[in-house]
Amino acid sequence: MKNNTLLVSRLTSSVNIIKALLEENSYEVGAVVSDTQSAKDFANDTVFDTVVINSPIADSDGVELAISLSTDTVCGVIILAAAEKAAFIGQKVSDYGVVVVPKPINKMLFKQLLGVVRAAQKRYAGISKENLRLRSSLEETKIINRAKFLLMQHLSLSEERAHKYIEKQAMDMRLSKLEVAKQILKTYSGRTIN
Repeated sequence: MKNNTLLVSRLTSSVNIIKALLEENSYEVGAVVSDTQSAKDFANDTVFDTVVINSPIADSDGVELAISLSTDTVCGVIILAAAEKAAFIGQKVSDYGVVVVPKPINKMLFKQLLGVVRAAQKRYAGISKENLRLRSSLEETKIINRAKFLLMQHLSLSEERAHKYIEKQAMDMRLSKLEVAKQILKTYSGRTIN
């Protein structure tokens, strides 16, 4: 399976070389842009597995963009930097999981780092997905608990009876407990929950 990649490079002469290196390693360049805002726009509109920044880009050294993408998305981020600047850039971005590759690029090192970035990106995407699922579950539990509280308050039910009431309503009406809880909140508190 190809890895969908955004390439950020101001030097058009480098684009084909970098594309070829990426394609040799099953990375498909889905888009090429030259500046920070275009990269952010593309990253917001399209899900990329990886972003490769050929530093410097049109409007910066790419550090701010790399940090922004690594914190706001689940993509892996690589900066290609001149050998004399790679260590300095690496210090700025290392806490964000951004990988810095010195130029000129050593093909074997690049291949190994692509593997590391791919593995880290997949792991992070999985953790992020699980985090979203847990947040959704927690929010659902909060809504159901508020509905139980309202039933206890307005119908003088015990917590156990309120819980059973919600379950029975869900079964009888063929709705989820969350949908029943939202109806209860709307009925007893006048609040609409989305």
